[in-house]
Amino acid sequence: MIHSEIFYLFSIISVGYILGNIKIRGFSLDITAMLLVALIAGHFGMVISDNFKLFGLAIFIYAVGLQSGPGFFETIKNEGIKLNILAISLLLSIFVCIYLIGSYFGLSHSVIAGIFTGSLTSVPSLAAAIEVKNDPLISVIFGVVYPFGIFATILFIRILPIIFRVNLQKEVQSYENEKKQKYPLIFTKNFKITNENFKDHPIKKSQVEKLTSTLIERIESVDKCDLDEKDCKQLHFNDIIRVSGTKEQLETLSVMLGAEIGDAYKFHDDMKVLRLLVTSKDIVGKKIASIKELKSLRAIVTKVRRAGIDIAPHPSLALMLGDKLYVVTPQKYRERVTDIIGNNLLKYPAADFLPISLGIVFGILLGSIPFTLPMVGDIKLSFVGGILITALVLGRIGRIGPVVWQLSPHSNTLMKTLGQLIFMASIGTNAGKYLLQGLSENGFLPIYIAIFALIFSLFLIAFICRIFLKMNFLNILGLLSGGMTSTPTLTMANNISESDFPSVSYAAVYPMALVSAIVLSQLLLKLF
Repeated sequence: MIHSEIFYLFSIISVGYILGNIKIRGFSLDITAMLLVALIAGHFGMVISDNFKLFGLAIFIYAVGLQSGPGFFETIKNEGIKLNILAISLLLSIFVCIYLIGSYFGLSHSVIAGIFTGSLTSVPSLAAAIEVKNDPLISVIFGVVYPFGIFATILFIRILPIIFRVNLQKEVQSYENEKKQKYPLIFTKNFKITNENFKDHPIKKSQVEKLTSTLIERIESVDKCDLDEKDCKQLHFNDIIRVSGTKEQLETLSVMLGAEIGDAYKFHDDMKVLRLLVTSKDIVGKKIASIKELKSLRAIVTKVRRAGIDIAPHPSLALMLGDKLYVVTPQKYRERVTDIIGNNLLKYPAADFLPISLGIVFGILLGSIPFTLPMVGDIKLSFVGGILITALVLGRIGRIGPVVWQLSPHSNTLMKTLGQLIFMASIGTNAGKYLLQGLSENGFLPIYIAIFALIFSLFLIAFICRIFLKMNFLNILGLLSGGMTSTPTLTMANNISESDFPSVSYAAVYPMALVSAIVLSQLLLKLF
């Protein structure tokens, strides 16, 4: 068993993990150490098969897609065009640099294609190039450049914040604040209806909520009634109400009904305010309006807090695992409401393997479907592209019937960490196996060209994004990783920022970047 791939895999992971966590003056190699250990192990014959690489890549990309899904579509809607233009510009810069320098040194188009695909560490681009021109030299140069392309991009992403003198923790805080600005804080206030227009003509509760976009959660009526009684669906003069809404919404309501009376007022009812965590599999992915059990128990969701952001509880809002709900309900139904919502992450299934396996199967099938582009021909999204797009969509949907696609935070983190470690160990050993042989046969020129094109282009796009476009550095890191379709680079970006925020912009540009890289690799051999 000492000479088995399992032993090699976990030995490389153990040594790489230890070395990656050694800090010298606050600097550590992090995931780069894993790659170095794997390259050395591969040179001495400790090779891990591609099946492990594909397995690690599948679970890592699927976990990233599920987690990024909810934010992905919002990013595409708001900044999608800008991000994708920048990603394509990055690819074009790398392509032009490699082509011009390669042509200057008289390199053949096959060698240039190998340098381009190897610098991007893009197997789909390599396959597309070989499909146009079945020249073994393309694969040889790809194999020579590949490990240096990975190492250079990972290390450059690691030192990029240092070059720009960026405090990543402040960038994380800025990112969170920017998200919060899109969702104004929701407050809860007490009001007394003093508008004399309601003395003789009560107004419907639902009508006030519709006009002001607020939510009336408690009513102390002069007629003494329960919230579920028909008369309490109307608001009367001198009624006291407790209302949730944004600052602007509550100001509008105050103008319509009357003055705020302060939070010290005590309602003479048995209603209690609960703060509950959504952990029940039965309601994850469901819209608030579809949870009939809450309505029957007179429970009103007044606010949803998601990832530190207040979200108005619209009936069409789908609940996600980990959402914190503010719920007003009668005291006697407190335990039943808590059971419906869950409020215990430990009770959520640690790993429901059916959604995981189904999602990956759907992703592989999607990536296998060819589609046609003019002047290029049939191309495919590939293994990674299919799984990523599928996971993004499923992460956004949340659930389909009884199948809940979302994972618990612990399961998602485990999948990402395990996947990236297996993937890095596998690609490192396979690249290290023929590294010295490739260098002796082809020299260092392809490597020099690839590294120059990568560093120049990455710095150029990062400079434009930071200095001219004033982008958050987490979005820049994700954009650069996605623009190169580089999973190891994304891993480094997430690790150094201690967050998953770079994954959102990575996912936003990855599909277009993948297609663009494939197109460029084929156009190089078809048109030039």
